[in-house]
Amino acid sequence: MDEVGYGLLDRTMIQRITENWHQGGLGVIIVHLPEVGASALEALQAWSADQQRLVWRYRMESDFFFFLKREKNDERLDKLVDKSVESLRSRLSQMHPAVLTPSRGARKKQSFAIGSAVAFPSGTGRSAEAMVYYAIRDALTVVMRSQLREESAAQAEFNSMRANEPQKEWDSWDSTYAIGGLAKPIPTFYSTSRVSEVAKMFESNQHVQGAVIVNQGRPVGLVMKENMNQLLAGQFGLPLYWSRSIEKIMDDDALIVDAGLPVEQVAQLAMGRDISRLYDVVTITQNGKLLGAASIRSILEFITNLRTEEARTANPLTGLPGNASIQREMKRRIESGKPFSIIYADLDYFKWFNDFFGFSHGDELIRFLSSVLQDVTHHAGERVDFIGHIGGDDFIVLSDEVEPEKLCKQMIARFDGGVRSYYGNAQVSAVKDRSGNLIEQEGVTLSLSLLLWDGVHPITIAAISQSAAHLKKKAKSMNGSAYVIGDVVQMGLGEERS
Repeated sequence: MDEVGYGLLDRTMIQRITENWHQGGLGVIIVHLPEVGASALEALQAWSADQQRLVWRYRMESDFFFFLKREKNDERLDKLVDKSVESLRSRLSQMHPAVLTPSRGARKKQSFAIGSAVAFPSGTGRSAEAMVYYAIRDALTVVMRSQLREESAAQAEFNSMRANEPQKEWDSWDSTYAIGGLAKPIPTFYSTSRVSEVAKMFESNQHVQGAVIVNQGRPVGLVMKENMNQLLAGQFGLPLYWSRSIEKIMDDDALIVDAGLPVEQVAQLAMGRDISRLYDVVTITQNGKLLGAASIRSILEFITNLRTEEARTANPLTGLPGNASIQREMKRRIESGKPFSIIYADLDYFKWFNDFFGFSHGDELIRFLSSVLQDVTHHAGERVDFIGHIGGDDFIVLSDEVEPEKLCKQMIARFDGGVRSYYGNAQVSAVKDRSGNLIEQEGVTLSLSLLLWDGVHPITIAAISQSAAHLKKKAKSMNGSAYVIGDVVQMGLGEERS
């Protein structure tokens, strides 16, 4: 099987696959190799030679695509594909063994990821191209999830090794959600440039995969090296296009995004494109002018790292984002310049509760507070509202709700209405403060510090923390559950108690 297509779904490939899948469908196997070494390539080549049902193969950067057919008397397609995957996994494990990751402890990290899926001829009128596209997408999803599981598991083991290390209250991670942070330089051409000029640039720069077509600094199109090669390799490609302007063959509907757009949103837009554009770079602009471009690989790697970091810093008791994610989200909101509110929540007399009822009941009470904050925010807040667990009985809510006071009122009502069930049959009429003094109080209460920011006056995370500490002290000085409001910039304005 010597055929290697110019594109994943080029005309020859579709024709060949359509000819071979009517006996029972098509199997898709995708292998991702973070480091494409000689041993891994040898393993793939040896495995391919053994696959009698292989009808097409293709490589795109670190991803290798294999397509298998089913003969009339073969076993079920899913079983055939599973056996092929197992044999492939075995070969890669032998010739490309697991590698150590000292930065994350002694755990062995798998150095490849495999995903598979099956496609069958459809009676619904879907084309062969559409069916193969969905199978490729499903297999890619498996590959991405496999990579994420490996990273998360490695991080979990690393976390257990540093469980006794002192933790900072704010654990920073130098990254941003914005796609602009992933922008890299990319060659540019005017729309009047000749196709031959662009082709020669690609030929002399083997690692360049795309070029942006600009008009007065603004991107108007995209040319990918692979697509150009496929076009020029056609029967009349060279005589038809070689001397013509590049605008004749550029993609004038390429994905162009603003630098401030979140990476995850860009990933959704990119993965939602047609399969023929799946690996096209994403063009990034700032104030309408070209900033750079990001490859799909860099975007997916960023998201994988982001998910791994979130898993590493998530609070193990509640599963809510921890301090690194909290700081990152707060920074993102400040940089966006849009007004938002911050609610700090913590429990009064929680030490007494722990001492009186035990730490396991204390954990249950913290989980109860977590559920209160999540339920209220979900039903009464905005879709983009964020909830984090700072540690212990301290939580934070970042909200775009225009009436954040209603959130505070509902949180207090929900908490006060459910907290007594955690006392069991005990009758509580007094508690002890941290100094051991007896206080007439019917158990644990909830204190909320509500900070407002107008999106105009400059603020910092440190200023928010200081303002919150000031309000927290006021809220805790009041009897019963209470919330206190303050402006981040001018703490003397608008304070009140519920």
